[in-house]
Amino acid sequence: MQSQKLQEDQNERDSIATQIGALLRSRPGSQTSLRERAAWFERKAELFGRLAEHYGPIDPQEAADCRCLATVAAEQSARLRTVPRHPAGRALLRTAEVA
Repeated sequence: MQSQKLQEDQNERDSIATQIGALLRSRPGSQTSLRERAAWFERKAELFGRLAEHYGPIDPQEAADCRCLATVAAEQSARLRTVPRHPAGRALLRTAEVA
């Protein structure tokens, strides 16, 4: 029974690492459209929101950290969606961008 629990824990960690790795590999560059960049931050917010729910009963501090990352990503997505399409607006965005 103990070895089964250890295997389940390892599978869970592998799944989380795989999801975060996939998100990081798909991160758009600065030349990507604002819409695509906003969508990436939405995916990031969704992933960390799910992780916060997962960790809630297990590790409250980890859950709080994940909620914080989800909130920052959602705010970044919203900010990207409100940037003017004018090139000067894009230049301002690049100086204040948050990962």
